[in-house]
Amino acid sequence: MSIPKIEGPWLKAGDVLVCFGDSLTSAANGYVKFLQETLQLRGVKVINAGYPGDKTPYALTRLKTDVIEKKPTAVSLFFGNNDAIIGRGVWRDEPLISPLTFEENLKWIIHLCRLLGGIEKFSINTLTLRMEGNQFLDFGDVRPAYCQAARNAADAMNAQLVPLDAVFAELREKNYARLSPEGLLYTKDGLHMNEEGYRIIAETMLREWKMI
Repeated sequence: MSIPKIEGPWLKAGDVLVCFGDSLTSAANGYVKFLQETLQLRGVKVINAGYPGDKTPYALTRLKTDVIEKKPTAVSLFFGNNDAIIGRGVWRDEPLISPLTFEENLKWIIHLCRLLGGIEKFSINTLTLRMEGNQFLDFGDVRPAYCQAARNAADAMNAQLVPLDAVFAELREKNYARLSPEGLLYTKDGLHMNEEGYRIIAETMLREWKMI
Protein backbone atom coordinates (compact mmCIF):
# COMPACT_ATOMS: atom_id res chain seq x y z
CA MET A 1 0.00 0.00 0.00
CA SER A 2 1.47 3.36 -0.95
CA ILE A 3 1.78 6.27 1.44
CA PRO A 4 -1.10 8.72 0.99
CA LYS A 5 -0.43 12.30 0.05
CA ILE A 6 -1.45 14.76 2.75
CA GLU A 7 -4.05 17.11 1.31
CA GLY A 8 -3.98 19.44 4.32
CA PRO A 9 -2.30 19.66 7.74
CA TRP A 10 -1.75 16.19 9.22
CA LEU A 11 -2.69 17.39 12.71
CA LYS A 12 -5.60 19.59 13.74
CA ALA A 13 -6.65 21.48 16.86
CA GLY A 14 -7.55 19.03 19.62
CA ASP A 15 -5.17 16.31 18.44
CA VAL A 16 -2.85 14.64 20.95
CA LEU A 17 0.49 13.56 19.48
CA VAL A 18 2.78 11.08 21.24
CA CYS A 19 6.42 11.15 20.13
CA PHE A 20 7.67 7.60 20.76
CA GLY A 21 11.40 7.01 20.54
CA ASP A 22 14.82 6.80 22.16
CA SER A 23 17.20 9.42 23.58
CA LEU A 24 16.86 11.60 20.49
CA THR A 25 13.20 11.92 21.47
CA SER A 26 13.63 12.14 25.26
CA ALA A 27 16.22 14.95 25.08
CA ALA A 28 14.97 17.91 27.13
CA ASN A 29 16.05 20.42 24.50
CA GLY A 30 15.56 18.13 21.52
CA TYR A 31 13.25 18.07 18.52
CA VAL A 32 10.16 17.41 20.66
CA LYS A 33 10.66 20.78 22.35
CA PHE A 34 10.64 22.47 18.94
CA LEU A 35 7.50 20.55 17.98
CA GLN A 36 5.76 21.55 21.21
CA GLU A 37 6.57 25.23 20.70
CA THR A 38 5.05 25.20 17.22
CA LEU A 39 2.15 22.80 17.61
CA GLN A 40 0.75 24.23 20.84
CA LEU A 41 -0.04 27.35 18.82
CA ARG A 42 -2.15 25.11 16.57
CA GLY A 43 -4.02 23.55 19.49
CA VAL A 44 -2.10 20.26 19.36
CA LYS A 45 -0.82 18.65 22.58
CA VAL A 46 2.56 16.91 22.23
CA ILE A 47 3.60 14.19 24.71
CA ASN A 48 7.24 13.11 24.93
CA ALA A 49 7.46 9.31 25.24
CA GLY A 50 11.17 9.01 24.56
CA TYR A 51 13.40 6.71 26.62
CA PRO A 52 17.22 6.85 26.57
CA GLY A 53 18.87 3.80 25.04
CA ASP A 54 15.57 2.44 23.77
CA LYS A 55 15.35 -0.12 21.00
CA THR A 56 12.23 -1.39 19.23
CA PRO A 57 12.07 -4.75 21.10
CA TYR A 58 11.97 -2.92 24.43
CA ALA A 59 9.68 -0.22 23.04
CA LEU A 60 7.05 -2.90 22.48
CA THR A 61 7.11 -3.72 26.21
CA ARG A 62 6.25 -0.13 27.20
CA LEU A 63 3.85 0.59 24.37
CA LYS A 64 0.68 0.17 26.44
CA THR A 65 1.67 2.39 29.36
CA ASP A 66 3.69 5.03 27.50
CA VAL A 67 1.59 5.40 24.37
CA ILE A 68 -1.80 3.68 24.27
CA GLU A 69 -2.88 4.69 27.79
CA LYS A 70 -2.12 8.34 26.95
CA LYS A 71 -5.03 8.13 24.47
CA PRO A 72 -3.34 9.96 21.60
CA THR A 73 -4.93 10.63 18.23
CA ALA A 74 -1.53 10.47 16.49
CA VAL A 75 1.81 8.75 17.08
CA SER A 76 5.23 9.63 15.69
CA LEU A 77 7.87 6.86 15.74
CA PHE A 78 11.59 7.66 15.76
CA PHE A 79 13.73 4.61 16.49
CA GLY A 80 16.85 3.04 15.05
CA ASN A 81 19.66 4.99 16.71
CA ASN A 82 20.31 2.03 19.01
CA ASP A 83 18.72 -0.73 16.93
CA ALA A 84 21.37 -0.17 14.24
CA ILE A 85 24.41 -0.54 16.52
CA ILE A 86 23.34 -3.09 19.13
CA GLY A 87 25.17 -6.38 18.53
CA ARG A 88 28.13 -4.61 16.95
CA GLY A 89 31.46 -3.21 18.19
CA VAL A 90 31.38 -2.28 21.87
CA TRP A 91 27.75 -3.49 21.99
CA ARG A 92 28.49 -6.93 20.52
CA ASP A 93 27.53 -8.66 23.79
CA GLU A 94 23.86 -7.87 23.10
CA PRO A 95 21.69 -9.55 20.45
CA LEU A 96 21.75 -7.99 16.99
CA ILE A 97 18.57 -6.32 15.75
CA SER A 98 18.52 -6.90 12.01
CA PRO A 99 16.97 -4.38 9.61
CA LEU A 100 14.15 -6.87 8.97
CA THR A 101 13.47 -7.26 12.71
CA PHE A 102 13.52 -3.46 13.06
CA GLU A 103 11.01 -3.13 10.22
CA GLU A 104 8.68 -5.76 11.66
CA ASN A 105 8.85 -4.20 15.14
CA LEU A 106 7.78 -0.83 13.72
CA LYS A 107 4.87 -2.57 12.01
CA TRP A 108 3.87 -4.27 15.25
CA ILE A 109 3.97 -1.00 17.19
CA ILE A 110 1.54 0.54 14.72
CA HIS A 111 -0.62 -2.58 14.54
CA LEU A 112 -0.99 -2.76 18.33
CA CYS A 113 -1.73 0.97 18.58
CA ARG A 114 -4.53 0.50 16.07
CA LEU A 115 -5.81 -2.70 17.65
CA LEU A 116 -5.67 -1.68 21.31
CA GLY A 117 -5.92 2.09 21.12
CA GLY A 118 -7.96 2.83 18.02
CA ILE A 119 -5.25 5.27 16.93
CA GLU A 120 -5.45 6.24 13.26
CA LYS A 121 -2.57 8.64 12.50
CA PHE A 122 1.03 7.44 12.36
CA SER A 123 4.31 8.89 11.16
CA ILE A 124 7.74 7.25 10.97
CA ASN A 125 11.07 9.09 10.93
CA THR A 126 14.01 7.48 9.20
CA LEU A 127 17.40 7.84 10.82
CA THR A 128 19.60 10.75 9.73
CA LEU A 129 21.46 8.32 7.40
CA ARG A 130 24.91 8.30 8.96
CA MET A 131 26.68 8.73 12.27
CA GLU A 132 29.53 11.22 12.56
CA GLY A 133 33.10 11.28 13.85
CA ASN A 134 34.33 8.35 15.92
CA GLN A 135 30.88 6.73 15.96
CA PHE A 136 31.06 6.37 12.18
CA LEU A 137 34.62 5.04 12.44
CA ASP A 138 33.57 2.49 15.09
CA PHE A 139 30.38 1.19 13.46
CA GLY A 140 30.72 2.04 9.78
CA ASP A 141 27.94 2.74 7.32
CA VAL A 142 25.28 0.55 8.96
CA ARG A 143 22.33 2.93 8.85
CA PRO A 144 21.12 2.83 5.21
CA ALA A 145 19.51 -0.59 5.65
CA TYR A 146 17.63 0.65 8.72
CA CYS A 147 16.52 3.77 6.89
CA GLN A 148 15.11 1.57 4.14
CA ALA A 149 13.44 -0.62 6.76
CA ALA A 150 11.68 2.44 8.19
CA ARG A 151 10.55 3.39 4.70
CA ASN A 152 9.24 -0.14 4.12
CA ALA A 153 7.32 -0.08 7.40
CA ALA A 154 5.74 3.30 6.62
CA ASP A 155 4.65 2.06 3.23
CA ALA A 156 3.31 -1.27 4.53
CA MET A 157 1.38 0.32 7.41
CA ASN A 158 0.10 3.35 5.45
CA ALA A 159 1.97 5.76 7.75
CA GLN A 160 3.44 9.12 6.90
CA LEU A 161 7.18 9.10 6.22
CA VAL A 162 9.66 11.73 7.39
CA PRO A 163 12.75 11.18 5.17
CA LEU A 164 15.48 12.44 7.48
CA ASP A 165 18.01 10.27 5.65
CA ALA A 166 17.59 12.18 2.39
CA VAL A 167 17.37 15.58 4.09
CA PHE A 168 20.55 15.16 6.15
CA ALA A 169 22.47 13.60 3.26
CA GLU A 170 21.77 16.67 1.15
CA LEU A 171 22.63 19.06 3.98
CA ARG A 172 25.87 17.23 4.78
CA GLU A 173 27.00 17.48 1.18
CA LYS A 174 26.05 21.15 1.03
CA ASN A 175 27.72 22.07 4.33
CA TYR A 176 30.66 19.65 4.32
CA ALA A 177 33.14 22.52 4.76
CA ARG A 178 31.63 23.19 8.19
CA LEU A 179 32.73 19.82 9.61
CA SER A 180 34.56 20.15 12.92
CA PRO A 181 38.07 18.67 13.30
CA GLU A 182 36.34 15.68 14.95
CA GLY A 183 34.17 15.17 11.89
CA LEU A 184 31.00 16.51 13.52
CA LEU A 185 28.37 18.68 11.86
CA TYR A 186 24.86 18.01 13.17
CA THR A 187 25.71 15.91 16.25
CA LYS A 188 27.57 16.66 19.47
CA ASP A 189 29.11 13.20 19.82
CA GLY A 190 28.51 11.46 16.50
CA LEU A 191 25.21 9.96 17.64
CA HIS A 192 23.16 12.56 19.53
CA MET A 193 22.14 15.73 17.72
CA ASN A 194 23.24 19.25 18.50
CA GLU A 195 20.72 22.11 18.62
CA GLU A 196 20.88 22.69 14.87
CA GLY A 197 20.37 19.00 14.19
CA TYR A 198 17.31 18.81 16.43
CA ARG A 199 15.86 21.93 14.84
CA ILE A 200 16.28 20.44 11.37
CA ILE A 201 14.55 17.24 12.49
CA ALA A 202 11.58 19.19 13.87
CA GLU A 203 11.32 21.43 10.82
CA THR A 204 11.45 18.42 8.49
CA MET A 205 8.68 16.69 10.44
CA LEU A 206 6.48 19.79 10.44
CA ARG A 207 7.08 20.34 6.74
CA GLU A 208 6.22 16.74 5.83
CA TRP A 209 3.08 17.00 7.96
CA LYS A 210 2.17 20.28 6.24
CA MET A 211 2.09 22.08 9.57
CA ILE A 212 4.37 24.91 8.38
